Amino acid sequence: MRFAPDFAARCEPLPSAIVIAMAQGVDYQKQARTVEHQSVFELVHDIRNPLASIQGVAEALLQRGQLTGQEREWIEAVRREVSKIDARLREMLDVSQSRVFYVEQCSLSELIKSVVMLASHQVNGRHLHIEFIDTTKEPLVMYLDTARIEDALLNLVINAIESIDGNGRVTVRLLTSNDEALIEVSDTGCGIPLQDRRRIFEPLFTTKVAGTGLGLAAVRRTAAAHHGRITFKTRIGRGSKFVLALPLTENQR
Repeated sequence: MRFAPDFAARCEPLPSAIVIAMAQGVDYQKQARTVEHQSVFELVHDIRNPLASIQGVAEALLQRGQLTGQEREWIEAVRREVSKIDARLREMLDVSQSRVFYVEQCSLSELIKSVVMLASHQVNGRHLHIEFIDTTKEPLVMYLDTARIEDALLNLVINAIESIDGNGRVTVRLLTSNDEALIEVSDTGCGIPLQDRRRIFEPLFTTKVAGTGLGLAAVRRTAAAHHGRITFKTRIGRGSKFVLALPLTENQR
């Protein structure tokens, strides 16, 4: 479509009332999003407090020596389910962008060890081996939002565990390459179907019955917030490997 040369000059400016109304509409949308994010933050906070109490009681009961095998199994089940709920709440916080980005110095190796230990509770007695391999020659100290990175890695490791039906192995490897710290999470699971590969980082996309579709979306946001990236390779029946890359130049001081 072509317009006459003087079309722009003959167009009358929008009335100021309309411009003001449009601006107010944008402000109202921003206010609504702020209220929504604050509501999510308050709701998650209110739920996590009693969850922490339940988790604490479960831990205390497990330390008692008078438990029968059945009682211990029940308490372990409570603790696992509480951990799952807490993970979903952390995902909601990340998606709502209510969390403050808090950077602190940390040892990447120690952080990964903590994640592997937490994820090992999800094995549930299966013949599934989780290992951490640190190939760095010296301790890798970085400035990161440790809570976000821990959540991202926990998401990746738990996804790897859940992809394995029966026996298998999950390997977390730390290495450096081209001024990047690379954290690889690989599994011997089922692999990702071709039709799902383009959508796995989309918010709310999930193939799990009880999934939220927030985990990998949150991982990608965390990577971007650290000027990094998340990539993956997968083969049906052979497993998957996700790689979280964090630039050393951006996150070391």
